[in-house]
Amino acid sequence: MRWLHPLFGFVPLYWHCLASAETWDWPDGPPPNGVGSYSPDVIMPAGNGTLTEYPADESDHSEVPPFNVTEGSTGGPDIGGESGNDTNTFSKRAEDFYLRILPLGASITQGFASTDGNGYRKHLRNFLRFQGWKVNMVGTKHDGTMADNDNEGHPGAWVHEIREKLPNVANLKPNLVLINAGTNDCQNRQDPKQTANNMAAMLDEIYQRWPDTTVILSTLVKSGSSDAGIVSCTAAVSQEYRALVYNKYRGYRISLANIYDAIQLNQIADGIHPNDEGYKLFAAVWAASINRVAKKIKPPVNDGTVDDTQAGGSNGDTCKKVAGNAKGPFKTQQGSGVDDGNYVHNRVEKGSIATIKKDILPPGTPGSVPDYVYFANIVKNDPSAPRDESRDDMIIGKPDQDQKINWVFRQNLGSGGTFSADKALNVDSNCDSLNNFAWGDFNNDGLDDFFCITAKAGVYASLNQGGSPPKFKSIGQIVPESDRVGREVRMADIDGDGRVDLCFVVDGQPVRCSRNGGRGDDHFWQGFQTEGGLREQVFARTGNTFRIWLGDLNGDYRADYLYIGDNGNVDTYINQRGHGKGIVPEWRSAGITHAGQGDKGITGNIKFGRIYGSTRLDYIYLKESGDHYEVRVWENTGGGGRKRKADGNFYCDMTGSGSDDYVWIYYDGKLDQVNLNIHSPPNWGHNLKISLTVPGPRMGIHLADWDGDGKCDVLVQNKASGALTLYRNDWQSGRDTITFTNRGVVAETGCNQGWGVSIFDRGMRIADIDGDGRADPICIETSGRMTAWLNRASGLFNAGQVKFAEGWDRANLRFADVENSGRADIIWVNKYTGAGRVWTNNGFKGLGQGGGGSSFNWANRGVLYSGVDRGECLYFANIGGLGRADLHQILDPGTNTAQTHMNTCPGGGGGDDGAVSDPGLPNYSANDRDAEIWDNAPVFFQDEIQPYPPLKNEDGSDIDIKNLRGTRLFGYNGCKLFDHDNQKINNGWDDFNRLASLDRLKSNIDWNSRGVNEFFGSGEQHSISDEQRKLIQKKFYLASEMWTHWWDDLRPPVPQWYNWIRVRCNNPDDSAYDGVAYTLNDPKDWTTVVFGKYYMDVSKDLVTLTNDMNYLKRAEDRIYLENWTWTRGAIWLHEAMHMQYFMNTMSGQDPSVPDLIIRNRDGNEETAYGIINAKRLANWDRAHMHSQWCSRNSDCYTYFAMSRWVEVWSLEKTYPYKPEVGDAPSTEPRLPPGATSADGIDSSPGINWPPPLW
Repeated sequence: MRWLHPLFGFVPLYWHCLASAETWDWPDGPPPNGVGSYSPDVIMPAGNGTLTEYPADESDHSEVPPFNVTEGSTGGPDIGGESGNDTNTFSKRAEDFYLRILPLGASITQGFASTDGNGYRKHLRNFLRFQGWKVNMVGTKHDGTMADNDNEGHPGAWVHEIREKLPNVANLKPNLVLINAGTNDCQNRQDPKQTANNMAAMLDEIYQRWPDTTVILSTLVKSGSSDAGIVSCTAAVSQEYRALVYNKYRGYRISLANIYDAIQLNQIADGIHPNDEGYKLFAAVWAASINRVAKKIKPPVNDGTVDDTQAGGSNGDTCKKVAGNAKGPFKTQQGSGVDDGNYVHNRVEKGSIATIKKDILPPGTPGSVPDYVYFANIVKNDPSAPRDESRDDMIIGKPDQDQKINWVFRQNLGSGGTFSADKALNVDSNCDSLNNFAWGDFNNDGLDDFFCITAKAGVYASLNQGGSPPKFKSIGQIVPESDRVGREVRMADIDGDGRVDLCFVVDGQPVRCSRNGGRGDDHFWQGFQTEGGLREQVFARTGNTFRIWLGDLNGDYRADYLYIGDNGNVDTYINQRGHGKGIVPEWRSAGITHAGQGDKGITGNIKFGRIYGSTRLDYIYLKESGDHYEVRVWENTGGGGRKRKADGNFYCDMTGSGSDDYVWIYYDGKLDQVNLNIHSPPNWGHNLKISLTVPGPRMGIHLADWDGDGKCDVLVQNKASGALTLYRNDWQSGRDTITFTNRGVVAETGCNQGWGVSIFDRGMRIADIDGDGRADPICIETSGRMTAWLNRASGLFNAGQVKFAEGWDRANLRFADVENSGRADIIWVNKYTGAGRVWTNNGFKGLGQGGGGSSFNWANRGVLYSGVDRGECLYFANIGGLGRADLHQILDPGTNTAQTHMNTCPGGGGGDDGAVSDPGLPNYSANDRDAEIWDNAPVFFQDEIQPYPPLKNEDGSDIDIKNLRGTRLFGYNGCKLFDHDNQKINNGWDDFNRLASLDRLKSNIDWNSRGVNEFFGSGEQHSISDEQRKLIQKKFYLASEMWTHWWDDLRPPVPQWYNWIRVRCNNPDDSAYDGVAYTLNDPKDWTTVVFGKYYMDVSKDLVTLTNDMNYLKRAEDRIYLENWTWTRGAIWLHEAMHMQYFMNTMSGQDPSVPDLIIRNRDGNEETAYGIINAKRLANWDRAHMHSQWCSRNSDCYTYFAMSRWVEVWSLEKTYPYKPEVGDAPSTEPRLPPGATSADGIDSSPGINWPPPLW
């Protein structure tokens, strides 16, 4: 930062955290494809593809999943949904977590009458493992010959007795419970109703103990008894169990395993227990039911009481990486390397190099001339010169009689500290002298930009677009005004990424800053302690605001803390990269670095600037002398504090041993330390010498195996052109020295990305991405887009784009082979926590064939390395020798001590019961209602009631249809206009069911809740009448029943054609519809919902939004309901309220809900859309004691439902009370045209765009 104008203002003693740029918890800012979305060359594997929570320690075994209630996770275009029926073939990949299965029941669960005593359990376990699941069966009993023979089968036990055993297994916390119980009840003539009641009591206790568990409840094995009572009992209990699953527990994580209908009497050994063939069939029935709910199963709770890995053996070195499964950590470095010591100041006095006349200030202007003088690099003398040769120009603000600033600058000519004559400067900002000013590089382009700071600490920015004179362009306000004052603001680069951050220095308070995390000209604000924080403490030292300067004294691009005394002396603290969570730097005292002057009261006359192009700030004293000020300069020739010992760490296999060695490289390119990996941590081998000096700096040096001989070579990158010079590693076994041969330029890549000011901001990485054993150069743009050249034995092959831009900060990218695939994967490291999100390399797919124009395809695996330290302290190296990237943690970059979390393969993935193979379960297809999912219209019946939905389009093709139990969607006319058209509509329908089925929404609404108060007008003045309560509750109940409307048995009621909903994506006249959605009601036709462009393009699925809000946003963002509301499920619910058929009873009571018209104080009328208008309606109801208008406005229902969703699924489970609304409509609301209080409406007006807060 270049010092700002320190005018006067009152300083409050509290903080107000505001920022106009959108704040993101996503550490690298908003991804270009949208938060929760990924590039077209990325697929989302089922399971941990959305994993955003993870163990706190990489070296433990816990796995914590994100929110996930969807049956089809959102992913890239290569991800398909489930199709087909529920057979024993899984249509989706198994999740990458354990099925911790509790087999619960009696003797059938135990395996009685099977020849090996395993019953169904081993067959099922083998099948699940064959499908990719990791399985651990749990229980207090151990029966059968299988290794993992834990179960909870109690021979002879009745249902209520089995329930009594639950406390014995409470600590096992299964995520899947398989229940087969009730046979003994029938054998003892228990009433089937009572057995079902006892089962319901057991289910209630299971869900109370393990709320996130999934239950598969089986019907009973049919009886081969000669006793007709027992035979009928097993049938009756089975029917009761069906009713429990499909009625009482609908919406729970539950499924039915219908063994009663599947098993034949010849598959029963003794009239009660299956024989071996029957048990194998039972395994197939269980498998089909698990398949049906596979996406609802959550990872098991891991609190240390159960070690799932003990269920199996080793799976070699290619098992899936799971966060928290590392061994160790092991201390692997005891401290080594070289730094440049603490900063020691030195200077050369240059005398007076310029003068500034006092008459630049008209009489009455606040402050003095030094307050209007700045030093900043706004012109590049040589555009091709390195950034570290930049020189600051002198900038002078000249107020006129009206207190308006006219800017001039004197260009630094670079010849010993000489400046040009004054040149006019237009900063494109309406900024007067009552404001404060600052200069600094806002967008990391090497040129300083202009900041206007208001009296209340609001900040406006103008970007320097280059040229001479430079051209500036305003980007408007970047920080809103607050309770702070302008003179407390500093714009300074705290984290050394080349972009100034926003800091506040308040009298007597620590320094607090918000990080500028933008890319290019965009910006957003983050914290320094946490990614979601703002204005967090970065330095504990306190002082007088007027005396604090934040600027880069030692030339490492990190702003140091300079405290200027009354006589101009300077007490300095050097800013260095640190360790631990967050990115708060370490501050090292350098003492009094500048002795000051013989004058007093000159704090404001001291300036700093890069006058001589050394990257270090020179000391400038504006000394008053007669009618002018002398610009006296002391050139900074000091040094130190720029390098840390860990800066020189490189890890690569230098001898072909199969393990990475530790090589330390000096900044200037000298290699003289190689530490051989002898697998005896923390000891390294020192019997080999290495001596090589290559052109520096370190950021352009790469260690990689270029020629495929297994040994790492040294490659030196030309910053401007990307050309690579190879120093081939010629070491051979038996030699005591590693020698190199300069092979010259071996690759003219044309990569001009170079490197940035941070030591991690590399525009090129070299790693083997095609798996041929030869490292490939990868060019990384600042957006994260990557191109590459494949280093094949036949020569370089230009692979073009290999990774579509994800909006990553490339300083946080690493390449390493995570699972010994032979190919380097991408690891994106969270700069704050160090959590490593992995994009698995699926290999070369052909030029442009990987998706989105990429030649490679990648799988987003989610977080596979738990955060143990800030990202700058983490490396990914093959220390353990398994070919898998271990997490290597630098404990302190100052001492260069380190420990390693070894990426090994835990047990459980295979080997427990022999090799993983297909157990050959019999074919089985469920016939119950959960399997009734059709992709196309059924053609085996026609309705008796006309008209019925057409079974064919005019061209003879099947109509598109989604059958969800009773109510079916069909048609989809015009939806081919949109990508992923039907799926987005269907996902919204699914989300609508989840939303409408929430507890205390579909029934038992809490009428004393704040949500009822804010959206239905209950309060101190008036409470909602019983009649209105019944009406509101009925609407939510009817919405929740739309999936199963008028079901009265297990088969769909074929004649009821009116259960169908026609959906389309254009207007009935076939014109395009660009809005969101609207509903058409016709008593002689199907209910029709028309979806438009904004439904498709803007709205999100509930799961995507919830994950984004919980893991990419801050807690304070989650209490704003408008952040949650633009979802497809909410839009469906809004439209459902307009549907006459579904909102009316068969007798015509309870009309559908319209969108009301309200009048504002300005006399204008509008439809009551949005949160604010819904709350305004509630305010009217509450004040005027009508208590009826909100119950007749669709968005009141919509937003109340979404507020319940937030209460249930947000991390804090807190009601989202913002925005708070105090006003109400100016007059009584009214119904829209065509609507009455009794008959609903013929069509909804749709959701206009843009709605007020959607």
